[in-house]
Amino acid sequence: MSVKVFNTDPQVFVPTAFTPNGDGRNDVIRPIAVGINHIDYFRIYNRWGELVFSTTTNGKGWDGTINGQPQGTNTYVWVVHAIDFTGKEFFRKGAVTLIR
Repeated sequence: MSVKVFNTDPQVFVPTAFTPNGDGRNDVIRPIAVGINHIDYFRIYNRWGELVFSTTTNGKGWDGTINGQPQGTNTYVWVVHAIDFTGKEFFRKGAVTLIR
C-alpha cells in the first residue's frame, strides 16, 4: 500500500526571476510541481507573444537562450497546464524576469 500526504493544495511554483550567468545558482527557470500528477505543458513567451521555450517534463527548464543566443534582461510570460493528483485540470500563468 502506498500513502501520499500533501500539506498544500496542488500547485506549480515558478520563480519570478532568474539569472542565467553560469554560476550554478538560478541559471534555469523551471516549474516546481507539488501535488501534480503530470505536466501537459510549461511554455514561456517573449513580450511579442512568440514561444521561446516549451516542455512537458516536470523539472526541465529554460536557460535564457533562444536558438543558442543568450537573451538580455527582459520579462517573459509563462503558462502551465497540468493534471493534479485528483485528476483535475490545473492552469496557471505568470511572469518571470531574466536578469543578466
